[in-house]
Amino acid sequence: MPSYAVIGGSRGIGLEIVRQLSSDSENTVFVTVRSRSASTYLADLVAKAKYRNIHVLEADVIDHLALKAAAEEMAKATGGSLDVLINNAARMEPTNLYNGFFDYEDGDALDTEFLESMSAFAFKVNVLGFVHSVNAFLPLLRKGSTKKIVLIGTEGGEREFVRVAHLHGMSAYGTTKAAAHMVVAKYAVLLERDGFIVASVAPGLVDVSATATGGSGQIWKEALETQEAKIRKEIPDFMFHAISPEDSVTTVLRTIAALDLSHCGKFIGHREQKAAQN
Repeated sequence: MPSYAVIGGSRGIGLEIVRQLSSDSENTVFVTVRSRSASTYLADLVAKAKYRNIHVLEADVIDHLALKAAAEEMAKATGGSLDVLINNAARMEPTNLYNGFFDYEDGDALDTEFLESMSAFAFKVNVLGFVHSVNAFLPLLRKGSTKKIVLIGTEGGEREFVRVAHLHGMSAYGTTKAAAHMVVAKYAVLLERDGFIVASVAPGLVDVSATATGGSGQIWKEALETQEAKIRKEIPDFMFHAISPEDSVTTVLRTIAALDLSHCGKFIGHREQKAAQN
């Protein structure tokens, strides 16, 4: 029975990953959330699930002690093993997610964004959160059958995509995700000889407004539409458009299932995944 740990699954892409994985009775799905009481979409999914194979663990991704405690709790249920770790936890703000270097009123505002507000906390979640997650669950993964560690990455953190798509926005968020992609490469080097497959998989441009919190659904939708329009203006024939969480995750999970040692340390873009599956 394959076991999965989904780090960050209370809404959006993570929630859909949990939904699709749990639809197979053979899978055991553990999902971490920052707050169990606030994870209303996940609670609804668990209540309506056909199988009783979803286990919710409360652990903030930036709290390494909480993650370690969650791993210990999981070990009791699995006999000490884990097959696949999927890190989906990410920090982003719809109001400033797509800001470029010229979108700040002055240098001080840019510094605040990168060093004190969004990017500083995003670095803790997007980069250090991934490190702490891998370190916490690594003892279980060593005893697993597939030894797969997957970061849900983004084209916005890849230099070649940024260059081709003229993606001058997402400067703060993209920088943190670029750092996370480097962490993937570092773990790949560390663990490849032990049979681990460590890779970053991009979900594409996903409309997650339906499960947004705090009434921010419309803000997310408008920000997404604006970004899509910018990309299409730069490259009219560039086939990159917003997709649903269901379509995105279907592709992502097929990619994860097909990962082998040849993918270790790599970033796999959404278009590349679609091409491989067609």
